[in-house]
Amino acid sequence: MLNQDTQAARAYHDATKLSYINLSNKPPLYKSYSGAASIPLPADSLLADAATLSSVSSPKAGPETALDLSALARLMYLSAGLVRKANLPVAGEVHYRAAASAGALFPIEVYAVCRDIPGLDAGVYHFSPADFTLNRLRQGDLRASLAEAVDGDELVAASPVSLILTANFWRSAWKYRARGYRYCFWDAGTILANLLAAASASGLPARILAGFLDDDVNRILSLDGRDESAICVVPVGQPDSTATQALDGPGELAPLQVRQIDLPQDVIDYPEIHQVHEASNLGKIGEVSAWRLAGQGSVPTVRPPLPGHVYPIGGEPKAVEGGQPVDSPLGKAISERGSTRRFDRQDIPFDKFAAVLAAAVSPVAADFLGEGQLSLLEPYLIVNGVQDLPSGSYFFSIRDSRLEELRLGEMRHEAGHLCFEQALGADASAVVYLMVDLEAVLAKYGNRGYRLAQLEAGILGGRIYLCAHALGLGATGMTFYDDDVTEYFSPHAAGKSLMFLVALGKTHANNRVRPFRSRVGVLLDSMARGASGPGSPG
Repeated sequence: MLNQDTQAARAYHDATKLSYINLSNKPPLYKSYSGAASIPLPADSLLADAATLSSVSSPKAGPETALDLSALARLMYLSAGLVRKANLPVAGEVHYRAAASAGALFPIEVYAVCRDIPGLDAGVYHFSPADFTLNRLRQGDLRASLAEAVDGDELVAASPVSLILTANFWRSAWKYRARGYRYCFWDAGTILANLLAAASASGLPARILAGFLDDDVNRILSLDGRDESAICVVPVGQPDSTATQALDGPGELAPLQVRQIDLPQDVIDYPEIHQVHEASNLGKIGEVSAWRLAGQGSVPTVRPPLPGHVYPIGGEPKAVEGGQPVDSPLGKAISERGSTRRFDRQDIPFDKFAAVLAAAVSPVAADFLGEGQLSLLEPYLIVNGVQDLPSGSYFFSIRDSRLEELRLGEMRHEAGHLCFEQALGADASAVVYLMVDLEAVLAKYGNRGYRLAQLEAGILGGRIYLCAHALGLGATGMTFYDDDVTEYFSPHAAGKSLMFLVALGKTHANNRVRPFRSRVGVLLDSMARGASGPGSPG
């Protein structure tokens, strides 16, 4: 290349420009279809009255109800619905959804595959939160086709409806680039936390199926599997095994007669996302069977607690005057929930803190957790403001329902640094770090195990959101310095990877982000500018 050929300098200059996120190619918050029959969902009786903590921690908190269009509307609203709008002086109109979403980008879509239920004909539907409708994509009962894609799962064939959660990867990657793939599973997890709790409050059985033929499920929804792909299938409702005998076998799927509109423009390709997702796909029925078999059993070895104090976790928070439960109904908790932007540094009661933890880690109804396996995750905590609990770092043994002391002392600056230098981590009463032995999970489940770890972390994080808000507390998820978290909790956490973290505490009266810089961050910045650091010679 000659010196006078200035293409290299121009290309380099353009490639290294700094600018704010490109708002001109921001993906739409809602997916929509042209030509689809639109079925309005009934807007009455949307809130569930069952208590939040019991709805989160038990499979059946409320009386059994029939799955009709009203019940389906309630599930959609409480899991992925648009619960309120606000006009803010600076931002304009802001939409608040039922479940928390990283950056409020809402990359998760919800579809339904159902038989005839009261008020709704059999078919494949897309849920539209914007106008609270179901858009019909296909007519007829396709549960047999879906069941075949899920290794002939009888629950899919027998349940009146299966909900399918999908991820629109670009909607998250637009802001978070390749890391946005993680956030899609966090967002799916918070929706699932709401969905399972809402089903429990309605007395409806629900189970997460993460093992399926990806291409076949995507084909039912007419998705390319690259820009948008199925994450999980959730059969809901009382199964009727006699009804499966009348199902026709899976047949050929005709092309959709409806068209997706509002397609994203100027999409930037992040090959890491496509590579990891394609590498974790299951392509043959034998793979699904083997994968699901791998998830059975595997009871962890019971080990003695660490030396130091142990704090049992469990029980219920104290009732308020008059004997009423201290946690609010599930519908109220979801409809009024919001992420905390600033915590007040006052201590929170131990019984509320313990109740949030106990409910959050209750076993998830999912095909990747076999009998005796309570979770893939291992929670660690930094506590700086819980009554009757010394400030310090802890390991939470899910199997033994106990906090095990790792190191004592105030750790607000450390918590703020690990939470990507955010005041929220420093001001919170406690930060819960949901970690996993990733190598063990990958060895057992293959690449798909990475999806599972992220998904379950999102579910537990979503439960913390719900339970904290129901008890009058605040919560928020944050990003983090991955390896620093592992190092901080080592040697106990050596070899483990952080999937997601959630901070909880008392929401500040002025719920706005405050500036923050930790001592750790100041030190690291100084060393990056040439300082020797503490304890260095010279």
